Amino acid sequence: MKFQVTHITRYEYQLPASLCHNLVYQVPVNHNFQQVEKIDYQIHPEPRFLVTREDFFNNKFIYFSIEEFHKKLSVEIKSEVEITEPVWINAVPKNTMPWENVVSWLQSTGTDNNIRQFYLESNHVIFIPGVQEYALKSFTPGRPIMEAMLDLNQRIFNDFDFTPGFTDISTRLEEVFLHKKGVCQDFAHFSLACLRSIGLAARYVSGYIETLPPPGKPKLFGSDASHAWIALYIPDIGWTEFDATNNLLVNDRHIRTAIGRDFADVVPLKGIVYSGAGQRMYVNVDVSRVEQQ
Repeated sequence: MKFQVTHITRYEYQLPASLCHNLVYQVPVNHNFQQVEKIDYQIHPEPRFLVTREDFFNNKFIYFSIEEFHKKLSVEIKSEVEITEPVWINAVPKNTMPWENVVSWLQSTGTDNNIRQFYLESNHVIFIPGVQEYALKSFTPGRPIMEAMLDLNQRIFNDFDFTPGFTDISTRLEEVFLHKKGVCQDFAHFSLACLRSIGLAARYVSGYIETLPPPGKPKLFGSDASHAWIALYIPDIGWTEFDATNNLLVNDRHIRTAIGRDFADVVPLKGIVYSGAGQRMYVNVDVSRVEQQ
C-alpha cells in the first residue's frame, strides 16, 4: 500500500502573537514495514529558524520559530509512504513463551535498557486501582504472551466505547476506566497501563490509519484524524503492534510517525506562543491511497 498523508494545523489568535516556538511530530520515518518516499512541509508565516532533528527515541521532528507579529499560523505536512504487511499479520506465532517468562527476562540484568524503559509508569500511564486486575483476566498463569495480548486487545475493544469529545489530553486515566469511554489515545494509554502494571514492556505509537467511506459515498478531504496504538515487546518477534480501538493487529493501513512512553512524548504539534489572549486551533488530516503504476 502507498499512501499520501496531509496533516494541516491552523491557529488563529485573538490578539497578534509576537513570537512562537514549536515542535512538529508529524514526520514518518523508515522502518522494516514502512518506506518514506517524500516529505514536504509549508509553514506560514515563514519561520525565522527551522531545523529537523531526532529525539531520544529516534523520532524525527521539526523545530521552528516565528519571530514576527502574526494573527494566524498554518503548518502543513505532506508525506508519501509505502507500507508492507508486518510479519505478524501472516505468521502470527502460536507458541510464544508464557508471559511470566517474558517478565522474568525483562528483569534480567542483560536485557537492553531501550526495552526495559518501557515498563515504567509515565505522565499518562499510571497504575491506577483495578488496572492490574483487569490485565490479569487476560494474562492468566502460563498463557502465551501473544494469545494473552490478543485477548486483552479484544476485551478493551468490547468494553470501552469510542466517544469523541468525552475526553481530552487532561482527562485522567481513572475517568476513562470508570466510564469506559474515550478515544484512541485513551485506549492506548489504558492498554499500556495494563501491560506495564504486570511487568511487560510496551510503548505508545502515534500515526495515522486509512479510513474508508461508506459504500457508494465519496471520501471527504480532511475526514481522517491522527491515530494511536501500542507496541508490546515479545522476545523472538520484537515490537509487535496492536490497535485496541479497532481490535486489530496493526496492518498495512497504519502509518507510523513516532514512538514514546505516552502521548506527551509525541504530541503532533506543541510549543510556546507569546500572545495577549486566547487562540483557536483547527486540524484537518487526510490519508489517501496513491495509485501505483
